Amino acid sequence: MSSKNNISTYLKKRGVQQPWKLEPHPHRKFEHAIVVPAYAEYEQLPSLLDSIAENNAIHLKNILVVIVVNNSENADQQIRTNNLNTLNYLKKSKFHFQLGWVDCIQGDNSLPKKQAGVGLARKIGIDLVLPYLKSAESLIFSTDADVILHPDYLSTVFHYFNNDEVQAAVVGFRHTASDDPQIEKGIREYEEFLYNTAEKLHNAGSPYGYVAMGSTMVCRAGAYVAAGGMPRKKATEDFYFMQELAKYAGVTHIPEKLVFPSPRPVSRVYLGTGFRMKQIELGFNIQSLHYSEKAFSMLENWLNLGSSSWNTSLVKLKIKIQKLSPELMEFLHKEGIHDIWENLQKTAPSTLHFEKQFHRWFDALKTLRLLKNFFN
Repeated sequence: MSSKNNISTYLKKRGVQQPWKLEPHPHRKFEHAIVVPAYAEYEQLPSLLDSIAENNAIHLKNILVVIVVNNSENADQQIRTNNLNTLNYLKKSKFHFQLGWVDCIQGDNSLPKKQAGVGLARKIGIDLVLPYLKSAESLIFSTDADVILHPDYLSTVFHYFNNDEVQAAVVGFRHTASDDPQIEKGIREYEEFLYNTAEKLHNAGSPYGYVAMGSTMVCRAGAYVAAGGMPRKKATEDFYFMQELAKYAGVTHIPEKLVFPSPRPVSRVYLGTGFRMKQIELGFNIQSLHYSEKAFSMLENWLNLGSSSWNTSLVKLKIKIQKLSPELMEFLHKEGIHDIWENLQKTAPSTLHFEKQFHRWFDALKTLRLLKNFFN
């Protein structure tokens, strides 16, 4: 369990530096925080803040809500104007919760173009919030500016985190309806793909059987720093961050649908909902994303074999893998099983420790590579 000392160490070694700052300067500490990156979201953000305001007033008294208004240093004038309007709106807004913001749009505050994106924006917001949280047990809620939250969002999440063993979670979601029949059909198919893949991963025995979506993430402050903080990625920051949380303490799935993202087609990055909806407009078939039943069956067989082979030599293990599939053996060879196997065994004092170490090595990225590149 991380302590405040761990948080201080993280901030010194890996936390964001100047010039960014939290405004207005908080004069007290909070139990929890909601952090939201906002990139040209002047039209969408008010709906999110209104939905937060509909949550339990008692919960809201102890929460700091921070909007990270951001753009790259080479952003065009339209983006900058939209963001300036957002900042002005935030400065004039009054809510019955503490609202703060981070200016990442003007002058030296603009994000460096090589790193500019949602990952860095999330990281800036969370890192700046950490000193104003009361403890390592405090919750950090991550969502997006084009989202609407259910009035029971906070109370439901708090209910699940009443269990001290829960360190991180993803919240159930359903995208809001689209007036475009093509997008509406596409978003429901995409949701089905995401949920279906997560369920099949879970059923195969993978600890990475969840939907990694930035607008649905919740974790304790201590878990955040133990996972190394938010990656500075333009896209897929949620995938890699949740992977590290899963390695650290596991990820709980909160099934209630409490987060309602927008299905709008936006091609800002090369992955994600907006990107997929943009593809649909161009004729892309979402059904082609699904992995085969053979792939999931092979994954389940491999996870059962690999995670239970603490006392199995690499030579004997390779024979068993070869019997499962020569293709699997070729894949694992490329993933470096020859280099890691003996070390996994030597550093594990028990079967349970070995199983955890195995899944830290055969992580979410390796899992998706197996599903995507083989047995389809």
